[in-house]
Amino acid sequence: MLREALPSILEGNTELLNQWALDENFIKFCQGQEASRKKVAGGKTKGEVFKELTIEKKLQTYCDNLKKSLPFVIFIATYIETASASGKLGCWRKQAACRLNGLCVIDFDHIEGDCRAVWEEAYLKLSDEDKARILLVYITPSGHGLKVVFMADVNVGNLIANQKVFANKLGLNNLDEVCRDASRGAFLTTREDIILINEEKLFTYENEEFGKKFNESYHAGKSQSTLDFAPSSAAGGNLSSVQGAGENQQGVSGGDGGNVRNAESLMYNGVPYTKIIEAWLEGVNLDKNRHNTLTELASHLRYLIGKNPKKITEVVLSLPWVQDLAAEGEDVAGTVSSVMGWRYNEKMPEQLRKALDKVGALQNVTVGTGSSVASGQPKSDIYNMLPLDKWAEELMEMVKYYPCMKELFLNAHPHKMPAILFSSAALFGTLMTRAYYHFWFEPEVVRRLNYCIFIIGDPGAGKNVIEKFYKKIADPMIQADSCLIDAVNRYKEGRTERTTSTKAQKGDVLKRPVVGIRVHPARTATGEFIRHMNAAVETVQGQPMHLHMLSFDAELDNVNKQNKGGDWKDREIMELKAFHNEEEGQMYANQESYTGMFNVYWNFIYTGTPYALHRKVNQRNFGTGMSTRLAVIPLPDRGQAKRHQQVDPLANETLKTWAYRLDRVEGEILLEPLNDETFDWQSSHLEIANFNDDKADRLLLKRIPYYGIGVSLPFILMRHWDEWQESKTLTMDDTDKRLCRLAMEIQYKCQHFFFGEMAYNYFADQDKEFVVRRRTTRYDECYRKLPDEFKTQQFMDCFGCSNATAARSIKRFKEDGIIENVKFGLYKKVLMELP
Repeated sequence: MLREALPSILEGNTELLNQWALDENFIKFCQGQEASRKKVAGGKTKGEVFKELTIEKKLQTYCDNLKKSLPFVIFIATYIETASASGKLGCWRKQAACRLNGLCVIDFDHIEGDCRAVWEEAYLKLSDEDKARILLVYITPSGHGLKVVFMADVNVGNLIANQKVFANKLGLNNLDEVCRDASRGAFLTTREDIILINEEKLFTYENEEFGKKFNESYHAGKSQSTLDFAPSSAAGGNLSSVQGAGENQQGVSGGDGGNVRNAESLMYNGVPYTKIIEAWLEGVNLDKNRHNTLTELASHLRYLIGKNPKKITEVVLSLPWVQDLAAEGEDVAGTVSSVMGWRYNEKMPEQLRKALDKVGALQNVTVGTGSSVASGQPKSDIYNMLPLDKWAEELMEMVKYYPCMKELFLNAHPHKMPAILFSSAALFGTLMTRAYYHFWFEPEVVRRLNYCIFIIGDPGAGKNVIEKFYKKIADPMIQADSCLIDAVNRYKEGRTERTTSTKAQKGDVLKRPVVGIRVHPARTATGEFIRHMNAAVETVQGQPMHLHMLSFDAELDNVNKQNKGGDWKDREIMELKAFHNEEEGQMYANQESYTGMFNVYWNFIYTGTPYALHRKVNQRNFGTGMSTRLAVIPLPDRGQAKRHQQVDPLANETLKTWAYRLDRVEGEILLEPLNDETFDWQSSHLEIANFNDDKADRLLLKRIPYYGIGVSLPFILMRHWDEWQESKTLTMDDTDKRLCRLAMEIQYKCQHFFFGEMAYNYFADQDKEFVVRRRTTRYDECYRKLPDEFKTQQFMDCFGCSNATAARSIKRFKEDGIIENVKFGLYKKVLMELP
């Protein structure tokens, strides 16, 4: 289209210029203009003046002419019959004869960038009530503007007052204030330029109250704003600049006394939010700065309440100065909602931290609840956002109940205990691969102990402690694999000899050994991995059972970099499927590759840096589901190595003894107490997520119960070992349930710590990208024009069809439940719109 090409032409794009200069319609337009003999200023004809224009100016004139040939509509008013200047009677477009209908039009000019993208961003700032007021949005003929037709609010004021207030809500400051008059119309463009339309109300809406209140002032030529707006700042006017309000101005919904009382009853760490805000406001000058203060306050409240705009709105509306803002026209709910998309800082804002400290609410603070600043750790440490002291205290209490915990936590800094707990539980649980259980969700499915563990810490944080325990606990698997690896190496050496030795070629045929090697490094060919996984099968209680593969790597980056080659690429999907032992398969032409379907049984434990984690899971690939399957546990760089460390000569032997014991565990483990505990924990947290309408929280909660069972069960089994040996049962008490709940709490907090912002952005981006745009067809329009009750002849008239076609369509509509038969020849709509 010319309107899109014109800016480039005016900037010197000769290719487009030559293309449009040869356009047939443009040539005809130029011929018509040059033939004009109408005299203009200077004695020249209009045609002579046009000939002197450059080709660029001629194209610009042609574009303006095309715009004037478009349909012209006046949305805001109709006009009573009056005489024109020549005395001819008609409904002329004069402000003195207008009858306002309650619609209002905003004209946004000179929008930079994509108009649709600008509108979508602005539209998200509106409340649901304001969104419902919009009847039409379209891109103007220039291609660089927007027209917004909406229902005016009589309490806000006249046309220009409504325009300014609504423009502020949208956050757009390039409002064309020339459109203040009641005689202004708008040129329409094509259907493709329409962004939003409500056809039903657009042509029928009438607000008589608006006309009665403002008709007379427009007849008298008074179209200036009924609100006194202060001059806009460079950043665009805010509603805080409104100095006065229209008559009968109403407050924002939610600002009544009931909600104020509700907000005042809300507490944080036992302290009312109103008291925290009072401390936060100390030293803040509210004079002419209320809007900016409100946005900053709402931003800070996210750290306490979470990204819950409804609850934050409820809290701020308990403040008198916010109530005043609402009474003056500020869309408080819209302002709060616009802040929800702001980026979280990893550290709680200093102003908020001081306010919490002052009122005694600064304790156990995390990403929603913060980390104790009194823990003695550096304020700048990102891991202060996790309740590491609380977890360490609980784990130290567990040491006296559970075997191996004392040996695992020996010489470890308390803040590293959660990482040691999860990694060691995954190793012990992998040894219990011959055991299974039934989960409360889909209880008919046989569940295995599956683990996908990442231990993340800065370089030099002491991640080698995980590798140390891996070599001790996984010893039964490593020893079992050693003879299988020897067999494979002998087979490879034999094949090599066959190519160089005549004597070896005369020997017996070499057969590839079928071995179920279970421990695999990152640098493993996918074909070998699959072959070993399918070979690792044992008969357990008369049934064949696949044993888990295990991968451990001290450098997560080593795993990431294998992605660039062929070795690991096909296993990225297997990483996803491993958590629920889902089905996979392959059918390649390669003669040596495995052919067929198989289930994935694979546990992995990797240690790495935050940078390596970001390469593995980031905003771009968050939607794969890997993040909810992972247990990513931090390993903070805490404490200082002791010169004389405590030595337990029996620690290594204890760990190995229990490792070999668990390696013999097989059969079903009955764990109804853990099923009850995990169900109750998840249900209570999902209720909160549903109450908050927090999709991100719901997503991160989904798989946490599996880790509650997977992390606690190996230690519970060790604690009740004698009972298990005797009766294959586990009599669990509150201590066991507490360990399960602690594992879920650690996983939940760590999920939010590493992936909370990604989850929130995932759903926010989803709402932006997957916008359903409804396109109305002519068939839909014809159906909409039908009265609620109609006869066959009316159907024929609306659709312009024959009697036979109408009969077939009516029959189909009845069969689909769209209409119903009232009586012979008379039908009634069941649906007002075609599905």
